[in-house]
Amino acid sequence: MAENKPIELRYYRLAPDDATVFLRIWKLTAAGTSDPVERSVESAGFHVNLGRRQYLTLTLGNGLTWDDTTKSLNIRITNQQTAFIREDGELQYEAFVVWNDGETQTIREGTVTAVRVG
Repeated sequence: MAENKPIELRYYRLAPDDATVFLRIWKLTAAGTSDPVERSVESAGFHVNLGRRQYLTLTLGNGLTWDDTTKSLNIRITNQQTAFIREDGELQYEAFVVWNDGETQTIREGTVTAVRVG
């Protein structure tokens, strides 16, 4: 079951393109416990969208990293990747994994507060 959590993304007009503007590590645990999952991730994705329009898509190797030792999904978004933010607003996001047995599971979803700075 996915956790529904709000996040905030910012685009800094004067910051370098490669500046990190969002960094999260989500440890995946077995349902109802604090124990790490026993499965491994084959692929993963993180999408920011509004309705059917997708503004940001991250995959393993492109902003997402899976750490099989800690069973955690690491998300890094750069300033260049948030350049789609032209004005403050609300969007939606979804983070999902595809387990090594082929099952797809949404792990986080929620509202994105998009902010354009300076």
